[in-house]
Amino acid sequence: MIKENEIVRASCHCGAIKLDIFSSNGLGELIRCNCSICSRAKGFAMVCIPSSDMRIIKGKESMTGYVFNNESSPHFFCVICGVHTHHKSRSRPNLTCVNVSCIDGLDIHQYKKVIDFNGIQHPKDQ
Repeated sequence: MIKENEIVRASCHCGAIKLDIFSSNGLGELIRCNCSICSRAKGFAMVCIPSSDMRIIKGKESMTGYVFNNESSPHFFCVICGVHTHHKSRSRPNLTCVNVSCIDGLDIHQYKKVIDFNGIQHPKDQ
């Protein structure tokens, strides 16, 4: 389990993109979203952290962004391997959400609480 005040590394499959994440709260809450992009492109959980707690260490040139709906929440992917690494939260714009499958050493089975977020009926779409 990721501990409080620990820096963890996240990366895409090919390693072209590397992120450092400061886990001030220990990454205690995993979120699973059912919106059109999450259910198709990810189908797994994410952690949302203050944007200031994530740094791109390597690979800005290997990232491409995709925006949809109201274009307020860019999602970032590796142009080489196609893995979605992170995106800006639409409902909480001060947060960045990171694909938990990209976090080195994270065992999702250690997390008992996974929050289901109803992105199909997103509050910003009302």
